Amino acid sequence: MQATINGARIHYEREGSGLPVIFLHAGVADSRMWGPQVAAFAKHFDVIRPETRGFGQSELPPIRWSPVADLLALIDQLELKPVHLVGCSIGAGMAIDFALQHSERISKLVLVGPGIGGANFGKKYPDLFAEVSAADEAHDMDAVNHAEMHLWLDGPRRPRGYVKEPLRRLFLDMNGGNVNADWESAPTDDLDPPAVERLHEITAPTLVVVGDEDAPPVLDAVGLLMEKVPNARKAIIHDAAHLPNLEHPHEFNRVVLEFLLEE
Repeated sequence: MQATINGARIHYEREGSGLPVIFLHAGVADSRMWGPQVAAFAKHFDVIRPETRGFGQSELPPIRWSPVADLLALIDQLELKPVHLVGCSIGAGMAIDFALQHSERISKLVLVGPGIGGANFGKKYPDLFAEVSAADEAHDMDAVNHAEMHLWLDGPRRPRGYVKEPLRRLFLDMNGGNVNADWESAPTDDLDPPAVERLHEITAPTLVVVGDEDAPPVLDAVGLLMEKVPNARKAIIHDAAHLPNLEHPHEFNRVVLEFLLEE
């Protein structure tokens, strides 16, 4: 499906019926990363999977833009009542920003391998991104794609190639469409102060989901969320890296559905 949102064509998938749940993808993925969730969640919910500008089939016009404004416009265009937000990585960061600016528009928040606006835990681990940085400096986008697959799909502590097919092909196809995007007109939401300083303001019931093999900066972010977000709870997916919903979909679906279906 296509919607024109703030001057850009935005692609989204929609299945099921009931209360709306919007799934926001990671920066190394697109809406297909949530494929293993669709059937299970569509039994209970109106499942909506948008693709952020520049990802998948969504446009990236060379203008300044706001992920939060795009999400709000999509919710308005689809005439949705308060939604559950499920976000992974930068999608989780977008969900946090949205919750801070539009708390009345959401019901529950699920943050998977989360990023947090204004937090740069990666600075503590310069060696972690060395392979990705070297490939990027060499303008070898195929090498960037494979390096990011090892970092985010396998996880930095597990052997290269740990996660098997068909997930490797899926990752390379999703992320390969993103690494060449023109990001010169970077998104902006201008949260001031940034989300990292406002986590205590989140009022929605919040579940933080993390793979125990995820990268150290993500584990740091999870620790901060658990410290600052009122009444947040945590679910650990064992033997999973940054995309636990793909590695262990049945466990992920069980944990998140239990949370969302609670009265």
